Amino acid sequence: MMKNKISLTLLSFLANFVMAGFATQFGMLIEPISDKFSANVNEVASIFSLLNGGALAGTIAAFFLIEKIGVKRITLLSYVSIALSAAALHFTGSLSVVMVAMTVIGLCGGVGLCIAGTIVVSVWKDKIQSTMLVVQDATFNVAGVVFPLITTYALSNALSWSYSYLAVGIVALATAAIALATNFELCETKGKTEESKDQSEWNLGIISGGLGLFLGMLALYTFLTWAPMFVKTKFDIPFEEAGNIITQYWSAALVGALVSTVIVSRVKIQHFIMGIISLALVITSLIVTTDNLSWIGYLTYGYGFACAALYNAFIAYGVSFVKNASSRNVSYILISGSAGAMFSPAISSLFESIIGLQTVMYAIPVIYGLILVMLVLSNRQKVVLTQQAA
Repeated sequence: MMKNKISLTLLSFLANFVMAGFATQFGMLIEPISDKFSANVNEVASIFSLLNGGALAGTIAAFFLIEKIGVKRITLLSYVSIALSAAALHFTGSLSVVMVAMTVIGLCGGVGLCIAGTIVVSVWKDKIQSTMLVVQDATFNVAGVVFPLITTYALSNALSWSYSYLAVGIVALATAAIALATNFELCETKGKTEESKDQSEWNLGIISGGLGLFLGMLALYTFLTWAPMFVKTKFDIPFEEAGNIITQYWSAALVGALVSTVIVSRVKIQHFIMGIISLALVITSLIVTTDNLSWIGYLTYGYGFACAALYNAFIAYGVSFVKNASSRNVSYILISGSAGAMFSPAISSLFESIIGLQTVMYAIPVIYGLILVMLVLSNRQKVVLTQQAA
């Protein structure tokens, strides 16, 4: 029984690891891909929207499909598809194939993230459940360190841009193999209860939780997409060296995710989230305005550390405004975050072509400023409501 729980939990961690392997290093690959296929940089940047768009569609599809198809079948189907798509990325000479493969990877990866959540919620209960969900965040960040290092090595040694994605494909194949050998009885639900389906409570607080996460992911993914090119252009350094900024972000995020867990257990979620958004505002303002290259690395570590627990923090923040949080409340915040990540490259590519890269980077701290204003307003509403109730 315990062995089964461990292999199921391992699958939930691998689901996050695989998705992060594709999602975390795109900023480093924009230029190499556009060189390989002689394509426009904006066209290539928008491929990332296909990955995130697929993930959003996968998240919504999984909501309806997991029970119909069964957790084991859908896991096998998803990870075999991801492995085949990663192979296609490596061997293709066509940008259209890259686009289709990225969409399939996003779709199956989004389903995989829902499977991961389903597994943890089914297998573990109470406090260990929350711990496992936070560890899932940490595995996402581990992949954000490991795979960009493979990319840096490949690009520095004049290898194809697709080697790191091929490595993620191999992990996906291993995930499918583990799923094949695992008993999924603990996860296969016997009829789903529709509790509190129609009693979802909505107010400014819960809505600001979703909107805040949408804007937060918009700002973060704009940074991850354009920062290497911004640093390369501004300081006139090689692209491979500028790409290190992505590895720095994720290695700090890994530490930040673990530290955040400890902090959240000791302070109010409202105070915690105000703190991290204020920190992100200050740090991104410094990153886009500094003329000192040696500062960039330290500032990026700070940014990664601050933004590590953004997803979980906004979920906890949003649901703190409702008496009984329903699955609809949580789904709304998760879908808002996925949408922010999905639309970010398309929106930032559009603006990059109109107003230029420097101005797009200046927009990042402005977005954090907007989130801060919204948090202050929703907190004020909570204070007023509490006083009225008293």
